[in-house]
Amino acid sequence: GTKGKTTSAYFLKGMLDQLNGGRTALLSSVDNILGPAPEDTFKSSLTTPESLDLFRDMRRAVDNGMTHMVMEVSSQAYKKNRVFGLTYDLGFFLNITPDHIGVNEHPNFEDYLHCKLQLLVNSRKCIINAETDRFADVYAAATTTTNPDSIYLFARNGF
Repeated sequence: GTKGKTTSAYFLKGMLDQLNGGRTALLSSVDNILGPAPEDTFKSSLTTPESLDLFRDMRRAVDNGMTHMVMEVSSQAYKKNRVFGLTYDLGFFLNITPDHIGVNEHPNFEDYLHCKLQLLVNSRKCIINAETDRFADVYAAATTTTNPDSIYLFARNGF
């Protein structure tokens, strides 16, 4: 059932840690890592924390000397305003499938897509899977706030 968000977050954290001496914080659906001490790593309760927890965790990461942060940002984080006002240096869009439609999540696919696209709208640079469903909508959302020269595409077979 994986869609790749957690794996991608851990890969990116590993790459950044190689560049910054292990000073990359992580907020994921599995673990939160907010510093080098054992007590700074703990199991996550949500893919993206509630806004007050999120900002507290970001402060703690900075206080612990972390220079970068990798976050999994869920569609629910946008739906519930958990990340309101945040701008990301880099946003990754991997895929979209209708698995989060329902009473407790998104009422329909269009609402789900709209919420997922907010990550790209709020990112300075975007990396997009060119093979994702609704690619035209995804790319159009990215271009509303990001220069096309700062939008990078990837696909299994290249271009």
